[in-house]
Amino acid sequence: MGLDKIADTLRLREFEKVAPLKRVADKVGLPVHVLLIAAGGLSLVLIVFNYGSNMISSVIGFLYPAYMSFKALESKSSTDKDFREWLTYWVVYSFLVAVDPILSIAFFWLNPFYYLIKVAFYVALFHPKTRGASIIYERYLRDLLKRYENQIDEGLRKINEGIDTTVTQAKPHLANAAANATASQFGK
Repeated sequence: MGLDKIADTLRLREFEKVAPLKRVADKVGLPVHVLLIAAGGLSLVLIVFNYGSNMISSVIGFLYPAYMSFKALESKSSTDKDFREWLTYWVVYSFLVAVDPILSIAFFWLNPFYYLIKVAFYVALFHPKTRGASIIYERYLRDLLKRYENQIDEGLRKINEGIDTTVTQAKPHLANAAANATASQFGK
């Protein structure tokens, strides 16, 4: 499979319009899609040899979806479907980030393939052909969240009350500490 076919399959040519990527590609003398394929290949090698695997998987799971969410927010042609797609991704991604420490312990024996599987999973979550986030949300997370929605809301309410109380009680002490620090700094 040639680079052009890979670029078309992964829809990498859409990134030709991203100015920072275009500048980097121009400096190294490559088209943006070739630069992205090279970066993906390098990331794959680094993941397999477990160099920076956690960082690479986090970048892939976060940066592209964050940028596409930005595009959905800023585009006048975005639809409710676009917003729903990316909100669904972020709900699923947040859940996965929360359970990742447990998953990484449970699947430690997969190392270094754990991060390779994690990256492939993140891509499957946001890729328009697989719509993995929507599937996971519809089949599992929505029912789970709905079942515990009242308890979650009550827990969040209590946490917010606790934070409000702590901030209210800490305000005078923080103001005094700031005044004392300022006075000692400027010799007053």
